[in-house]
Amino acid sequence: MANLEKPITTQEELDALISDRLRRERETSVKRYEGFLSPEDKQTLINTHAAEVQKLTDSVTDLQNQLKTKDEELAASLHYRTDLEKTRIALAAGLKPEYADRLRGETADDWKADAEILAKDFKAAHTVAPSGNPEPITDPKDANRKRFQDWFDENLKIGD
Repeated sequence: MANLEKPITTQEELDALISDRLRRERETSVKRYEGFLSPEDKQTLINTHAAEVQKLTDSVTDLQNQLKTKDEELAASLHYRTDLEKTRIALAAGLKPEYADRLRGETADDWKADAEILAKDFKAAHTVAPSGNPEPITDPKDANRKRFQDWFDENLKIGD
């Protein structure tokens, strides 16, 4: 602090007094705003945070895409396993593999019950075609036809 009892007579003394006062004011201002950010530091911090947010957003998007891919793979695998189980149940019930898609229900027990019902319906509807002529020949006019039929049955068996 300058001595105020002595009058200032030169420009150098005045400059020294003013510079001392400005230095003390700056120190006070620095102490008062200590811990605060400058606008430049604030902008740098904002840019840093924005870059981190973008990086994290990209990471989340990538993870969501990976999750979606895994979900699709799991769904395909589950569909494959479901079809395989339905086919196994259809074959065990005596149905053709093509009928596995027709089995209804949510669980294997439901599919088994449905397969049994379908198998019963198909077995009841399935009849064997008779071999040969089911009606006996009683008309004497058809004697030649009967001889031909007998010869045909003995000599030319179809399906052998």
